[in-house]
Amino acid sequence: MSRIKFRLFVSILLLSLLLPLGLGVAGSAPLSAGETVYTVQKDDNLWSLAEKYLGNGTAYTAIVAATNAKNAQDSTFAKIANPRIIQPGWKVLIPAPEDAGALMASYKPPEPEKLILATTTSTENSGLLAHILPDFEASYNARVEVIAVGTGQALKLGEDGNCDVVLVHARSKEDAFVEAGYGVNRKDLMYNDFVIIGPKDDPAGINGMTDAAEAFKKIAEAKARFISRGDESGTHTKEKGIWEKAGVTPEGGWYISAGQGMGAVLTMANEQLAYTLTDRGTYLARTLEGIDLPILVEGDSILFNPYGIIAVNPEVHPHVHFDLAMSFINWFTSVPTQKVIGEFGKDKFGQPLFVPDSEEWRAAQ
Repeated sequence: MSRIKFRLFVSILLLSLLLPLGLGVAGSAPLSAGETVYTVQKDDNLWSLAEKYLGNGTAYTAIVAATNAKNAQDSTFAKIANPRIIQPGWKVLIPAPEDAGALMASYKPPEPEKLILATTTSTENSGLLAHILPDFEASYNARVEVIAVGTGQALKLGEDGNCDVVLVHARSKEDAFVEAGYGVNRKDLMYNDFVIIGPKDDPAGINGMTDAAEAFKKIAEAKARFISRGDESGTHTKEKGIWEKAGVTPEGGWYISAGQGMGAVLTMANEQLAYTLTDRGTYLARTLEGIDLPILVEGDSILFNPYGIIAVNPEVHPHVHFDLAMSFINWFTSVPTQKVIGEFGKDKFGQPLFVPDSEEWRAAQ
């Protein structure tokens, strides 16, 4: 017998002896009573699987612990490093419901992953982000770092790769950002509107007007003090468009370019009894903090104020947390989160500060 044939014979003999004992190859370890083997399908997530099989979404950690323990015995089971990322085809172990509590107690979660969100000041100044972000952070084991600046600055942060996702409100700039390759997967998110506010004695006589450009023209003619954001934000971009429609180049001592966020500009306008353009959400939120300038002009279609959310392109900036950014976008546009957005502010103002407008929300109505 040749040496090669002899080695083959020995190998076959060894396998025939080892296989009945379950040794030598990775195989399916026996299941305990009540355990379920599940193959991950497209659009699955551990939270929904825990709700379905264990009756509680927070028990997703029990699935992670059980699956990783099984992986140590049987490599055909998944090794779950990040609970928010599971792939179709993975084999996971659903523990028996009576074992879930102990597994949850033994689970040691990874450190929260940081997501950097560059956003317009209105989403923070209105209180919306503080209201809704804790749900995302808890559900995805994440920590969201918010950089609240004007839309132009937020997009520049994305362009330079200094954030993971942008939430802004200047559609022409958003489209240019995506077309230049800096952003991907832009989604409609929500909207509110802009309003023109000013002193109660209304020296320009614009109260009740429904044409924003004509109102701006009257403010310029009266040389009534006007505070501009002056920061290339979405609000400033809208303001410049209204001045252009009015055929007016604002200049002179009556026109003050602040270079500040919406909250600071509202404070300045209130202190100086000046006119300004503001988004309704931030304005309403700041009325609780002493802003008492009334809304004088509203309802013009040019004052419509839609918000979009965009992930920074990982092909341009490979270091960004793209998977987490996509999870964030999917969470923000989901029907449950959109419903929370649509309720935010009703208890204090009798109206929402933002109107949900994602594709998922529209499809569900």
